[in-house]
Amino acid sequence: MVLEYEFLGRDKLVKGFTYPIKRGDLDAALERAGVTEVEYVSYTCCTGKSDKKLIVDAYMTGEAFHPGSWHKKSPSIGVYAVKIVVSQRIKQLLAEQDVLDEFTRWLKELEGAENVRRDQRQYYKVFFAEDALVIEHTQATGGARPPARFMSCRECSGR
Repeated sequence: MVLEYEFLGRDKLVKGFTYPIKRGDLDAALERAGVTEVEYVSYTCCTGKSDKKLIVDAYMTGEAFHPGSWHKKSPSIGVYAVKIVVSQRIKQLLAEQDVLDEFTRWLKELEGAENVRRDQRQYYKVFFAEDALVIEHTQATGGARPPARFMSCRECSGR
């Protein structure tokens, strides 16, 4: 079954930037996990300077966010451009740590979650900082979780 979602497009890349996750790879991971609820996917080129560079995220406004009204919500996914000089390292870390599969499992878990969780804002963010991936996301209780993984280059390469 092919997941249908709105594709908001792909920003034109600024010179020296690339997208670390291909749309086909994202779609394949979503399909492997059996995800059926995604509102939209967008690819954004934001060249702002920060110690932590956002790579991919999912966000869902809580279903109880607007008092007096309720309707089922689905998460949206954003993929963000990174500098070409670090893109190979980011792709390597994403593959070694099965981040796309972990990300899509989280999305699938959210689909079947109890209302108490779906009523709250939910997010999953993957950053690149200090040559490592940092993953932050909400837990089943809806509360923020500290970074799930912060693995330095020395740790992952055995040096």
